[in-house]
Amino acid sequence: MNKFINENLLKMNTEEFLSNIRKAFNEVFSNGNIEKINLMKYLSEEKWKNIKKCGLLLPFLPEKFGGRKNNQFEIQEVLRIAGNYGVPITLRTGIEGALVLQPLVEYGNQEQIEKGLEMIFNGEGGGLGITEPNTSGSAIAKEMQSYYEYIDENTIHVKADKYWQGNSQSDFLLVAAKEKKDEKISKIISLILVPREYITYDVLNSEGLKAVRYAVNHIDANIPAKNVIKLSESKANCLREFQNIFIRSRLQLVGMTHGIMEFIVKNIIKFARKEIVFVQNELNEIKNTYEISKIMYNYTCNNISPEKSVADKLMEANILKTLATEYTYKAAQIAQKLLGAKGFETGHPMSNAAIDFRPFTIFEGPNDMLYAEIYDQFSRATASEKKDGIRINKNSTIYERFLSDKRFKKFENTFINNIINESNELIKFLKNHTLNEINQVKKVFVGKILARLFLLLQSESDNVIKFLMRDIRKDIIDFEYNE
Repeated sequence: MNKFINENLLKMNTEEFLSNIRKAFNEVFSNGNIEKINLMKYLSEEKWKNIKKCGLLLPFLPEKFGGRKNNQFEIQEVLRIAGNYGVPITLRTGIEGALVLQPLVEYGNQEQIEKGLEMIFNGEGGGLGITEPNTSGSAIAKEMQSYYEYIDENTIHVKADKYWQGNSQSDFLLVAAKEKKDEKISKIISLILVPREYITYDVLNSEGLKAVRYAVNHIDANIPAKNVIKLSESKANCLREFQNIFIRSRLQLVGMTHGIMEFIVKNIIKFARKEIVFVQNELNEIKNTYEISKIMYNYTCNNISPEKSVADKLMEANILKTLATEYTYKAAQIAQKLLGAKGFETGHPMSNAAIDFRPFTIFEGPNDMLYAEIYDQFSRATASEKKDGIRINKNSTIYERFLSDKRFKKFENTFINNIINESNELIKFLKNHTLNEINQVKKVFVGKILARLFLLLQSESDNVIKFLMRDIRKDIIDFEYNE
């Protein structure tokens, strides 16, 4: 299955392999070539193929299918390295690796996998078709209207409209759709490998990320039934597997955001007027967000594995996705402000960083929605607790639940615990509110506090601790304002 993969790339150790990836990017984005590349337009497919041929996507591909040995660090590193060359570069890497290649090999059969990998490694790759024009947010699985219907045992008819898909107009889309039987659309979601010839599209004129092809994709065609990729035969398992695609993607997304943070830090140091005192203050803000980014990056590298299920990591995935994107977007906004007029010149390395990055706070779930979900996951018994017969008392305080939740206790840190306990404002807040009094609006602010506490417990820098405690105080004020 690795007929299109250079065997030498599989023999390299991690250091050699990652050095080879950097070399591939440097050849495309070197000082002599960068002037010829406009990241407000689409990067040529020839250049993408050259980078992919150097192994860009191999860490996402399991060894049994011709990829590298399972190594989460390598996955994170290729995303981080790509982020050093701009937001669209790492986003496309993440789309093809985490949202296309990983689901394809996880759920596809051998024929489907071979067909998909051929287009990924030797062609223009593909995208994942989930979002629809009339559905959004957490209800997307419930409200999804795309369907497929068996015409005969060898043919299905697919009717779908998919909205804002990155890598639109590529060789194929993995399209999420429900089976239609007897004029009724079932609740079981499958993925369908739909080649480009069955898709028509309306190109979307996005404000940013113009280097990632976005479109509304229309499918109304008969295609081979063998292209249906079953996530599961049961509704419950199917929705769980559908969710797992995004849990893993969110956990890995910090590779992208950390690379972009490095891109911001590297460039703002070149251009900012550091002799101005307040500018130095703003640079310190960026530095602190970068240190927080490192905590999240290390969490994924050390706690996630490509071959292990992530079904039990929904809260953690939502924490990383929200805070990684919130803090990176904040850094991009500060950087653009510090650049002044230069920050709005077309072609400047930093001119489109903020507008390109803003969608990261929206896709795969808007951050405010995910903060509310963080609270929901926190206030419910985990799978492990249910197995042990533990039930969560809704009359207990947030503080009591915080002390009992092993997802926080695993980072037991006496020094940090002392800081938390010495913060009268925080402890008073956690002890004064019970789980059963938190309404839909308050969930967002409590979710933010819990997310920052999760990172605070992993912090070692005094500046980062102070930075996170400051933001927690702001969240408490927002909570109280909405009482």
